[in-house]
Amino acid sequence: MARGKRIRPIFALPLVAALLVAGCGLLGSGSNGTVCPAPTLEPVTPPSAAGAAVTYGFLVDRAYTGDAKRSPSYPWPQLPKTALDTVASALTKLELRPGDAVFGTWISHNSNDMREIFLPLSQVPKTPAAELPTAPTQPKAPLNQLECNDYAARVRAYNSAAKEWQTKVEGIQQRAAQADAMAVATFINRTQTALRDAAPIQDPVGTDIYGGLAVAGGVFKANPGKHKLAIFSDMTDTIGNPVRADLAQSDVVVGLYHRDDPSDQGKGQKDWETTFRTLGAQTPVFLPWAATTPDKVAELLKGSGR
Repeated sequence: MARGKRIRPIFALPLVAALLVAGCGLLGSGSNGTVCPAPTLEPVTPPSAAGAAVTYGFLVDRAYTGDAKRSPSYPWPQLPKTALDTVASALTKLELRPGDAVFGTWISHNSNDMREIFLPLSQVPKTPAAELPTAPTQPKAPLNQLECNDYAARVRAYNSAAKEWQTKVEGIQQRAAQADAMAVATFINRTQTALRDAAPIQDPVGTDIYGGLAVAGGVFKANPGKHKLAIFSDMTDTIGNPVRADLAQSDVVVGLYHRDDPSDQGKGQKDWETTFRTLGAQTPVFLPWAATTPDKVAELLKGSGR
């Protein structure tokens, strides 16, 4: 009997170990094989990066030669005045952002003369970037069952810090959005004033479309990002300037497009569609006079995104 009593503990130790192992497996291992029950971690969402800046160019025809291709239906100065009013109204619909830029230049007999720029390139001011608080770090996963309680406590602390961080970041973003909106509104008001003050003088010598495109191409090249060009003209070039612009991937809208001869108008559109593709631009959209509204111009300029 004494011998039997001494043997009993020897068999009891492996039994206890087995029970401990089985217990850990039952308490800690879920169907997904994790050590502890899967926690719910609060998401931490940093602000998204701003998209690329957009440069908008506006070419307005102030040449009026009175030749056979010019439309007597819209006498001087109806085209440039209508164009300026259209651009001024469209600005409020373009969803401008800090970093976006705008410029305007006349189409004349010498369009690539820098003096033809009636609206120098100007940029929506960027507000100073606010410094964001450091986001909390997610707790490390436990290595074994004994760490589960401590891990659960660290998860609770992390979730509390994450909620506080997100609230602070959202407040910073809201204040930044308000500052950006004020900067855009001020920019639009100033630009609209400049457009109203622009006074087109009739140029009876000729029309240099290619020179105007060269000016736009030069501005676009110096300003990375998306490029969008609106031209207000009947697109009748009478100068034949040999300069050819680089309008790589630029979006083009031709507004107030009208020639009294329907066949000439259709041929002109097809010829310019080919020309713009040759210059690297996207296929232009032509808007007849009656369809050239601020809403439509803004819609087309925004159509391809930022």
